[in-house]
Amino acid sequence: MKLEYSRRAGYLSTMGGLVGVQLSSASLNAPQDLSGYDAVVVAVGNSNEYEGEGFDHSFDLPEFQNELIQNIAKVNPNTVVTMYGGTGLKMSDWIEQVPVALHAFYPGQNGGQALAEILFGKVNPSGKLPISIERNIEDNPAYASFPKFDNQNTLTDMDYKDDLMLGYRGYEKKGIKPLYPFGYGLSYTTFGYSNIKVTPGVAVGNTPIKVSFDLTNTGKVGGSEVAQLYVGQQNPKVERPIKELKGYKKVFLKPGESKRVTIELNDRSLAYFDVKTNQWVVDADTFNLSLGGSSQDIRLNAKLVNSFRQELSTTTSNPLPRSALNSVLVEKPPVKTGGVFKQTVE
Repeated sequence: MKLEYSRRAGYLSTMGGLVGVQLSSASLNAPQDLSGYDAVVVAVGNSNEYEGEGFDHSFDLPEFQNELIQNIAKVNPNTVVTMYGGTGLKMSDWIEQVPVALHAFYPGQNGGQALAEILFGKVNPSGKLPISIERNIEDNPAYASFPKFDNQNTLTDMDYKDDLMLGYRGYEKKGIKPLYPFGYGLSYTTFGYSNIKVTPGVAVGNTPIKVSFDLTNTGKVGGSEVAQLYVGQQNPKVERPIKELKGYKKVFLKPGESKRVTIELNDRSLAYFDVKTNQWVVDADTFNLSLGGSSQDIRLNAKLVNSFRQELSTTTSNPLPRSALNSVLVEKPPVKTGGVFKQTVE
């Protein structure tokens, strides 16, 4: 049995209960006949009862689901956990006891079909985490500044002192290793990175900076890899993250296939915002370029030099390099309005 309370005004559980309070019960014992199955799929996580706009949710899985996973895994070691929710949830209690975990977030109407195709091997997964998942909530870099409420549901303390040092940037600053880092994601195949080259090696104005490398599918099945490019300044004059994601590219490769891949940067990729001048600034410095499969899985490193300080306009500079801008440009086809003259609207 579990009694849960929400500070939301007028909260009424969709499953019934008192305003502000929900009482739930569920069997945590795994049926013994599960041991005879090839595998067991357990669906856990949040729903509209436990998270949504305008209120916080617990980091723990609801309704003792963590214990349910552990009990099922004891009966059948081939337990597959699919987790649902809009953010990270605590996995460290049970993740070492199961061979497979898949975070589906909220996959929509065809989510069941998509998950089945992944689990049965019809589709090779290629998703990457847009967040870091900590082992314990206290590990979160912003934990100390979480909103604080009093017994009258009044917000007593709220600050944004962490600034940019949130997510993977905060973990790196504080030297905390998350359970799963930003950008993490497994595949049924493996990928190799090699032969990185930066052209030009010295930044010149808004000249495109092309970071090229060879990406190889070193496994036995076809699959897609999301290569991620991070940039960090060696000697920053203001506080900056150790590295920041500045570009990425998703590439499909057949088994044994290699492709030369290029990710483009520009001057804004190196810049920070100077509150004194209201300009984007690029210092004269050396910048570290890190390339890999996640924020913690760095395979290749290179350097880029900016020889002189630059100030970039907030109105004319663009965080997207030219290649990315061209890829999102949409040309509207002429629209024939019909009528006697068959006018064409450009």
